[in-house]
Amino acid sequence: SALSGSIVAAQRSDNGSYVCKLNISGMEVVSDPISVQLEGLPHFIRQPEKLNVTRNSPFNLTCQAVGPPEPVEIYWFRNNIQVNEKPHISPSVLVVPGEPWPAGTPLYGYREVQGIPSAPIRVDVLNRTGHGIVISWVPGFDAFSFFNSCRVKVEEAVPRSNVSLVLLTTSVPPHVYHIQQLEPMADYNISVSCRNEVGWSPFSPWITASTTEGAPTTPPLNVTVSFNESSSSLEIRWVKPSLERIHGELQGYRIWYKWQNSKGLVSHQGNGELK
Repeated sequence: SALSGSIVAAQRSDNGSYVCKLNISGMEVVSDPISVQLEGLPHFIRQPEKLNVTRNSPFNLTCQAVGPPEPVEIYWFRNNIQVNEKPHISPSVLVVPGEPWPAGTPLYGYREVQGIPSAPIRVDVLNRTGHGIVISWVPGFDAFSFFNSCRVKVEEAVPRSNVSLVLLTTSVPPHVYHIQQLEPMADYNISVSCRNEVGWSPFSPWITASTTEGAPTTPPLNVTVSFNESSSSLEIRWVKPSLERIHGELQGYRIWYKWQNSKGLVSHQGNGELK
């Protein structure tokens, strides 16, 4: 009798040695072995990967393929132009020199070289208090290098002193910063720049933000106490703080006093004199 077998959709994993076995009255008879080797195109088992590279610094690209047929010969191309004159036997490592190649000319997994990042796209105000402003920003293009820090430039919209510009540095992410130690009821111009491994980006366009009201930073001046004999009362008078020290709309005053032989302080709140 004749027996036959078949392999549907043969693959390289089907390569190997095959025999036919018969069992006659408990005795096993084995045929001569045959060798099956599937021929076809080699296939990649490792391809070049995308890399972040530094300008003018060399880097390596690796490519590996297997057959049959063996050995597998590898050629490298950049912009459809052959790089190596003689074939490399797989696996192949191509050393790319650190020369500035023209932009937009990738070599397999070679990606654009790192550069200076773009300026932040937008700066927003998240919260305001009497002495602080919380901002966030959308970073610009990172030029293939991760951001590691940002600078916040703050200046008084109407300078009150010789030192009106402050430069603050913060690590990122997150791209959020709390600007502190500001004056109440004041306008500030704010701009942001971010840094990657290569350098600093340009600053973003200025935005203007203002702080809210705050407590007065100076007490009333020229406090005097006098006795009114006709009404048998004490009159306390004072000069209110200057407008730039009030930091908002003045709501009133609180006076603390202590009578002779009394044990504690007494508080009086109002918007005028105490009698």
